[in-house]
Amino acid sequence: MRVIDLLIDNIGVLATARKSPWRFGDDVFIMENAAVAVSRGEVLDVGPSSAIRKRYRASRVIDARNRLVTPALVDAHTHMLFAGDRSWELKLKLGGVTYGEILRRGGGIYSTIESTEAASDEELMRGLEDRVGAAIMHGAGALEVKTGYAAAPSGEARLLNIIRRIKSTAKLVDTLLMHVPPRGRDREAHVDAMIEALPQLMPSFVDVFCDDGAFTVDESKRFLSAAARLGIGLRLHADELANIGCSELIGELSLSSIDHLLKTPGDVMAMIAKSRTAAVLLPCTALSMMSGEKPRVDVLRREGGIPALGTDFSPNSWCPSMEAAMELSTYLYGLTPLEALMAATTNSAYSLGLKDVGVVAPGSRALLAIWKVNDIDWLTYWMGGGKLSLLVLGSIVVEPKAASPAT
Repeated sequence: MRVIDLLIDNIGVLATARKSPWRFGDDVFIMENAAVAVSRGEVLDVGPSSAIRKRYRASRVIDARNRLVTPALVDAHTHMLFAGDRSWELKLKLGGVTYGEILRRGGGIYSTIESTEAASDEELMRGLEDRVGAAIMHGAGALEVKTGYAAAPSGEARLLNIIRRIKSTAKLVDTLLMHVPPRGRDREAHVDAMIEALPQLMPSFVDVFCDDGAFTVDESKRFLSAAARLGIGLRLHADELANIGCSELIGELSLSSIDHLLKTPGDVMAMIAKSRTAAVLLPCTALSMMSGEKPRVDVLRREGGIPALGTDFSPNSWCPSMEAAMELSTYLYGLTPLEALMAATTNSAYSLGLKDVGVVAPGSRALLAIWKVNDIDWLTYWMGGGKLSLLVLGSIVVEPKAASPAT
């Protein structure tokens, strides 16, 4: 009998993708009365509880108490690194002022750039650590963190370095974001400067906010193409505020993800669905925008697309909870609880290039969520969070506590 570090036993239902990426309509691996053997932070074996108990003796045994176990959640899109807040904008939105208008007035992202550049590295690190901690309390085992709240490449380099310095039990993936054109400066020169900085910065991914009031399609293509030549992964904010042709870059660039898609027309959504690019859905932001806009999930589903999920945590959408993102994906976007789970685990991991995350299978990283429910439907049927019982992050077991506002 082999001695292992951890055994998760008495799993009522184990649910995970059979392959990555998972497309709408694909089968899912579901096993009842299961157990998972973990050694040195990796999943060693998965199988019926009776069989696993005969093969292994564990230093620690977790009794799942006949509950649901899934991969830990993966947040594919966050803006967690910034200073300050924009709670005052809520009154403007309630008064009918749109997000785009707030941005044009010099608020929104521009005001966060000012507060972030005025903050010390230590303040920014503490804020990021608190927000990542809050995300973990809601089941996140891995998450992307973008830069973007800086006025120049030197500021973006500072933010990228802070992300890389953070020590977290969750897996963090850094993304260099070209967010908004600088005010009062030449925008072409800014794009050039961002491109020139890429060989020194070499982030895991780059992203660009391609939209009305942000960067144009040509500017976005130029930046992303330069990153692609260096072998950097590509992500794209597209069609959040308006359809100016950003999502049509799906036909020209090899994108790891294309995000938001609130204004994407059906024919382009069909192109996205047929590609190998993950469509990252961000329902928390759709709710906070108060616009009533929704992406064409019906087309994505019909054409067998790759749905992924993120919180889009930012000063505009203060939501660190992937539980909430899953719930809203059902109630706002129409994803079934099973579709939401696949989007929030294997597909979000796929979009971030995390091949050993988002699944529970031999050889995968041991990032698992044990829930207080025993059926997949309850993952989004129960609204308001609080469903997580335990989170296994390699050799660390996290018991959730009440999350702070993640300030």
